[in-house]
Amino acid sequence: MPHVIDERSVYRPQQNEMQLDWEPALRSEVEDARLTPEPISPERMRIAEARILYLSPILQQLYALRNEPEADDYGRLQPTESAFAATIDILIDAAIDAYPRKIPSGCVSTDSAGGVRIEWVRETSSVHLVVPPADDAKSYIYHEVGSNYGTEDATPKGLSHWLKVIPRES
Repeated sequence: MPHVIDERSVYRPQQNEMQLDWEPALRSEVEDARLTPEPISPERMRIAEARILYLSPILQQLYALRNEPEADDYGRLQPTESAFAATIDILIDAAIDAYPRKIPSGCVSTDSAGGVRIEWVRETSSVHLVVPPADDAKSYIYHEVGSNYGTEDATPKGLSHWLKVIPRES
């Protein structure tokens, strides 16, 4: 025996009732982690495109990582917003501090949690800038010159100092 639903027993909201239910949802701006990251500011893009010897290519590598898929089987590919912003600030301030010397060319990558690593590796020396994915951990510089090595808190002045030992690539 088929069931018959009496149309009179089905509640049908009026148009004004539906609008009242949807308005709070439309007004709320709930952040969704799956969304595309905020666009890079025009000021920062100009620095990446300014052809500043070695600094612009490093920033372009960092921006390219930001546009990668968020993660893969091994972890996060995109830098977190915190690591991204902190890295740019350190690099630009180090370039200013180093002037008229140039920031050497380096290689940018992310760790599996979204932290940023920039490596300047040469035959006789290396400098590594490590920026963690969150603000609550400290960024640091690992430096190695010959058989001497160490770490220190990442500051633009410190990075500028240690990059002096990195010979330019030919």
